[in-house]
Amino acid sequence: MMKKIKLTRANKSITLKALAPYYYQQRALGHGTQEVGKLILKIDSLPADKKATFSTEKIFLMRSTINQLRNVQLAKGQYTDDADDMLLKLF
Repeated sequence: MMKKIKLTRANKSITLKALAPYYYQQRALGHGTQEVGKLILKIDSLPADKKATFSTEKIFLMRSTINQLRNVQLAKGQYTDDADDMLLKLF
């Protein structure tokens, strides 16, 4: 199943910020990073405020990594408004 999601500049930024540590972690473990890398490049190349289509698997990956980033921000006492906004779009 595919879903269209409109990404603002803040949504793109928080998603890329969340995906980057996952990409490097997978690379360090010797796992395949091609799919994550393609997702990062797709999100980075999108113009702001445009809709993009993502598969269920990609949405799950984005949701998981953004939630992990949100948990780190909460533990540090930082605000999580951008992560919360993106998570709502992914549900």
